Amino acid sequence: NSTLLIMKKYLTICLLFIAIIANAQSIKIDGETYHWEYTLTGGLNTDGWQWDTGFTYFPIETIGLKASIGLAGEIGEYHGGEYWDDYYDDYDSYYDNYAWRFKFIPAIVLRTPALFRWKNTETTFHIFAEPGLILSPGASGSKGAKTCRYDFRGGINIQSSRLVISVGYEFSNFSLYSGHPYSDQHDSDIDNYRTHSGFIGLSYKF
Repeated sequence: NSTLLIMKKYLTICLLFIAIIANAQSIKIDGETYHWEYTLTGGLNTDGWQWDTGFTYFPIETIGLKASIGLAGEIGEYHGGEYWDDYYDDYDSYYDNYAWRFKFIPAIVLRTPALFRWKNTETTFHIFAEPGLILSPGASGSKGAKTCRYDFRGGINIQSSRLVISVGYEFSNFSLYSGHPYSDQHDSDIDNYRTHSGFIGLSYKF
């Protein structure tokens, strides 16, 4: 099927990158070599909020392979209450609809060499791009949700020794409401829009 074909193509690209950079130069900071980064990212998007955390392996300074997990959900919290029902002449309960989705995000990380250095410090500025996929089961109550979607992140990161701060923009065809979890509230075009996000990330090299 189409999802399996997309995953096979993505895996082929990842393996190709590994083959090309297997014997490339190492990353050195103060004489130490660091190939890994742990990252925590959070932001807001078209549907609500998102966060993810994961690891990136950098065989060389400018190319890496990343895998992360996270959640996407609505801004509002799930809550209930009571209202007066005139028909039954009594109080009745209600619960707001609320959706969230788990995400697994494999990606290729492309990062420029240092564009410039902050005066006489070790702080450097870089541009990065992260083409990848979002693999996710549907939200509770959804049926036939699209589970494999494309994802692209890009932005600027600031590196100071082993600490990396990233600020960026993300777009994807991932939809929190894919599969119509609220079939009484959404129309048939719910899967046909792009999600736009702004995010901030913090990484640590090790």
